Amino acid sequence: MSYLQFWPFTRQSIALAGAGLLAFGSVWGVAVLAPAAAIQYSDGTVGFSSPPRLTDSYATRNLVNEGSVTYYLTVDFPAAAVEPLDRIVVSLDEGYDPIFRYRLEATEAFAETPNGRVPLPLGKVTQDPDTQALTVAFDPPLAPGTAMTLALRPVRNPRFGGVYLFGATAYPVGDTVESTFMGYARLSFYERDGGDRWP
Repeated sequence: MSYLQFWPFTRQSIALAGAGLLAFGSVWGVAVLAPAAAIQYSDGTVGFSSPPRLTDSYATRNLVNEGSVTYYLTVDFPAAAVEPLDRIVVSLDEGYDPIFRYRLEATEAFAETPNGRVPLPLGKVTQDPDTQALTVAFDPPLAPGTAMTLALRPVRNPRFGGVYLFGATAYPVGDTVESTFMGYARLSFYERDGGDRWP
């Protein structure tokens, strides 16, 4: 059973500053929300009131082992989510390449607005060398009500053709949180010597 509980003033401040867009939200058309009560479970666990979800994904290049590629993952982060977004974890859940790596410093995020793309400030971006999971933190956290896209840049595409499923999971701000699985980015890659053979 859940109940409404107001965060301390400092957490509300973080939530509002989260998108880093308060100063120019009216100029760029980015949604800026008034403070809202945070939703917490009875044990103090914080979760999204309305789940964010992955709505689109694609790769700019689809040949195996190809470089200079970007994977775009678009996320619908509704205002009804209430909680600010702390980080997104992208894991390679299906498809095999033991040396698959991202160019961490090239990772970007931007808000989709009627006036175009607005860059979003990121915090630490890391990749687990064992699981290959990529963690993209927002600094400050992203306020709800922002349609946003992640631009992930691997060193190169996987070495083997096939369908690869990249699972995306969102985490709210808090010490103890309940994550939300947003869906899979389904990316297909094909062999250079068989351009007519899609996986």
